Amino acid sequence: MTDVTRYLDGRTLILLSNREPYEHLAGDSGIHVRQPPGGLVSALDPTMRRTGGIWVAWGSGSADKDTADEVGRLGVPPFEPAYTLRRVWLDESDIEGYYLGFANTVLWPLCHLLIQHFEFHREHWECYQTINARFANAVYEESLRTSDTPQVWVQDYHFALVPADLRRRAPDIFIHHFWHIPFPPPDILRLLPTGVPEALLRGLLGNDLIEFHTERYAHNFLNCVRAFVPEAQVRGETGYVGFEGRHTALGVFPISIDVAAYERLALTEESDARASALRQRYARGGRALGISVDRVDYTKGIPERLRALDRLWQESPELRGRFTMLVVATPSRTELTPYQNLQTEVLAAVREINERYGSSDWDPIVLIHENIHAELLAAIYRAADLCLISSLQDGMNLVAKEFVACQVDENGVLVLSRFTGAAEEIAEAVLINPFNVGGFADGIREALEMEPGERRRRMRAMRTQLHKSTIFDWLEAILARCAELMDRGVVPPDRERRRDIITEPSANGNDGEAARPPDTAPWGELRQ
Repeated sequence: MTDVTRYLDGRTLILLSNREPYEHLAGDSGIHVRQPPGGLVSALDPTMRRTGGIWVAWGSGSADKDTADEVGRLGVPPFEPAYTLRRVWLDESDIEGYYLGFANTVLWPLCHLLIQHFEFHREHWECYQTINARFANAVYEESLRTSDTPQVWVQDYHFALVPADLRRRAPDIFIHHFWHIPFPPPDILRLLPTGVPEALLRGLLGNDLIEFHTERYAHNFLNCVRAFVPEAQVRGETGYVGFEGRHTALGVFPISIDVAAYERLALTEESDARASALRQRYARGGRALGISVDRVDYTKGIPERLRALDRLWQESPELRGRFTMLVVATPSRTELTPYQNLQTEVLAAVREINERYGSSDWDPIVLIHENIHAELLAAIYRAADLCLISSLQDGMNLVAKEFVACQVDENGVLVLSRFTGAAEEIAEAVLINPFNVGGFADGIREALEMEPGERRRRMRAMRTQLHKSTIFDWLEAILARCAELMDRGVVPPDRERRRDIITEPSANGNDGEAARPPDTAPWGELRQ
């Protein structure tokens, strides 16, 4: 793993995310610590340890207050403190308004273009503004505790307003923001009440750098700025926006996974035994084993996937009994009605398909409707002959990369929705349109009938590419870009230098374009 701390140049990294890297939970035997799963923690926790940074997040654990000081600070990891976790406290009304309300009933469906699930309430928007200000204040307080000028890295759609708020408090801090989900086109943002799109975009323009998974998302952002912030000067060919005397840079950085960690899990003796047991149980007699792994979320296209399987078995009776579909569908956001309805729909559809096509010795679909540990997940990935990913919209979809990393035997086929960020990066997958049920069924059939040699060729190519693009490469590319921007003076470290690139009105009285920033690389070269 490359040591990326050199890009910080002695600055303290202050990371802001909704979820915390360590949470304390109260149990019958006392307080225990849990580190939430996910690539972000695995990539950033080691960096935070080496730099002694500060991680600001919602304190969600039942014993979090008991283990932090009066401000909400504590050293982590718990048994060998190396950096500071600053917890921000939210009560039930905060969670209802900011998180479940605006973040996940407004921004989540709009960004994924699934407007039928969009529901705006003024009180949720007001709560989102209040909580963003609270987090911005916590970051600002932590910045004052550092002995140097820190670098602040904001994560995701929960904090669209934080950058501008923090910029007003601390104009000289370098702030950047990774947007983990798709960014929608202007016509989608027009569904928000007047003033809300403008506020969100102005909030994001408080950043010095905004990072997206794909160029399409970045271009959508630029088009939204053109539509809703007319005083901003958009230079799409260079990926910069001039606004309020500053430049905000845009960059494309597709997120990835800890490839080596997944491979290690897949190659253990326990994983080998589990994979063999899974195949013996579900793929005996020459059957193929298909898998899918998702949260129960309406963006993942689970009903569409089930309809494609239904169509396949209906139109091709000879395929009945030929393969078993193992569906891992973990509960998600069960407090929200659309998620409750989706869960009911999925359970009913699985039951109907099994009743329609099943036999005494074969269930077409095996549903695992619970959280499973990483070791079992790696074995499921390794055992599979095909993996179906049918997202209707997805910022990236890391399941695709996890599957490829765990395919150490190179026997599996990745069947991937065109509407994932991963489809723009991963070659050799069988691409499908989840809205085209017949075409989706044909894609499954193609994967089932693919020759072993072609399977190995495709999977080997995907694995080679994945090894060149891990989450640590992602992290290094972003921090290197931040260092480059600061070194070039595109984002000056103090207000005096910042004045040098303030846009001046044109002589003829037009709005004028932003003065060309020092970095004039064409847009395509911003892809990392």
